[in-house]
Amino acid sequence: MSWTTIESDPGVFTALVEQFGTTGVEFEELWSLDVLPPQSYGFIFLFKYTSAGTKSDDGEAVVHDPDVWFAKQTVQNACATQAILGVLLNSEGLSLGSTLEEFKSFTGGLPADMRGEAIGQSEQIRTAHNSFTVPNPFVSDEKKAAKDGDDVFHFIAYVPVNGKVYELDGLKSGPVLLGDAAGDWQDVAKGRIQARISRYAAAEIKFNVLSVIPSKLASLESALVATPDDADSRE
Repeated sequence: MSWTTIESDPGVFTALVEQFGTTGVEFEELWSLDVLPPQSYGFIFLFKYTSAGTKSDDGEAVVHDPDVWFAKQTVQNACATQAILGVLLNSEGLSLGSTLEEFKSFTGGLPADMRGEAIGQSEQIRTAHNSFTVPNPFVSDEKKAAKDGDDVFHFIAYVPVNGKVYELDGLKSGPVLLGDAAGDWQDVAKGRIQARISRYAAAEIKFNVLSVIPSKLASLESALVATPDDADSRE
């Protein structure tokens, strides 16, 4: 069964991970990289894919760290969900839910290309992904060249793992180590994203950065539970 393209929208991505069974997280669009959230599990970066824009990545060293969950993209139109999985499956302390917990366990010992195949063969993940199909979406099959003026888009993820910051691009053979997460890991990822954006013409505005953050509603509910009500506070 084929995969369809989905919209790069924080509400869509939040609803998608809820369908996976993951709780306690949401997606937030970053309108400016100068204002970063106080806590983030990872970034999802959407950009227009061009051969010229990726040439400077040629020869870039990738690492094969067993602690980093990485999958090569082998399925058309799955790059959005693959980037999301790259963040969720590399984050500590998340309530992934049974679907993703089982998927992470099953794919843990597989090579990157087989992990990509496993994404494509997962009925639960594919069904959830396809439920958010939108009419006339951007072309996101980055394995083919754009034709007749089509815009071709690609999603990649940025995550901190064991004190290091990695770029997860399913079109590469493995994760790219960006550096140490000294201080705030987001600053390291921010520099990489800004460098990518600078490769394009000044008129190019088709970029999107989403941050995966703790659910604001869940945080509020926890705060309300932890705070005694007025009656109790008067006793």
